[in-house]
Amino acid sequence: MNNREPYPETCFDSIPDIAMVWYQDHSEGFSLEEAIANNPDTHILITTLMDWSAANLQKLPKLELIITITTGTDYIDKAYCQQHNIKVLNTPGFTGASVAEYAVALMLAAAKRLMDYNHKVRTGDFQIFEHQGIELFGSQVGIIGMGTIGSQVARMLQGFGMNIVYCNRKPKESNLAQPVDLETLLSTSDIIFLTLSLNADSHHLLNHNTFAKVKPGAILISISPDDLIEFSALQEALSSGRLSYAGMDIHHEDSRFLTLPNTVLTPRRAWYTQAAFERRIQIFTQTLGDYMKAQ
Repeated sequence: MNNREPYPETCFDSIPDIAMVWYQDHSEGFSLEEAIANNPDTHILITTLMDWSAANLQKLPKLELIITITTGTDYIDKAYCQQHNIKVLNTPGFTGASVAEYAVALMLAAAKRLMDYNHKVRTGDFQIFEHQGIELFGSQVGIIGMGTIGSQVARMLQGFGMNIVYCNRKPKESNLAQPVDLETLLSTSDIIFLTLSLNADSHHLLNHNTFAKVKPGAILISISPDDLIEFSALQEALSSGRLSYAGMDIHHEDSRFLTLPNTVLTPRRAWYTQAAFERRIQIFTQTLGDYMKAQ
């Protein structure tokens, strides 16, 4: 069941002994309720970012496995799955360098005010003095979350001659950047990258209290789930100038984001390259094949 970018319906042809039913529609006509109602005998569900709460999962009483085509699984009620012996598998590592490259692109767009200049030029204004960018060389970058993507970002930013610090949930050695605590990172960094996944500990990690510690005029770049950031706190930080700009690859169709000043917003497409798309298919197909072989 997939309401996003479509996948080739031949990708599981090499896996024997399965009867596949495809529900793929990225238009507003997609109905998860209808897809569930028409497939009550589903044993294996391959899906993406949708409402997989207990209320929907209980309508699939024969379900034994969920394969998400995403890395994150926070939209699935894992407590319900555990209680009902439903295995949940994700699709890790498919993004390669794509997300890190995108995060750096958001940084460049924000730091150099590219969206502002683009808008002005398209309206015939070539005398632009109110939007001044920043020089990246010698600036400090703080990366919150030094996992695979955070490490790739750090490696790319070394080429800009930037001073790189990071904080991580768990102690982690890195020859790419200097470890610091979160408060130090926020108060000293000119550009802050948020590259964490969402869990109970990271929910609203950036809130009114943490934004108050941010270096005035800093830039925020986020390729993390929206719920790591408290919206009202972000709104206040941008409006007050505590943050000078933000570049965000956002999850939700939340119209409030459209009212935010000084932002570059994109529709959760940081991963969306041909190479990552093909890797994703390969990984979730292999995951299903391995599961079937083990049965």
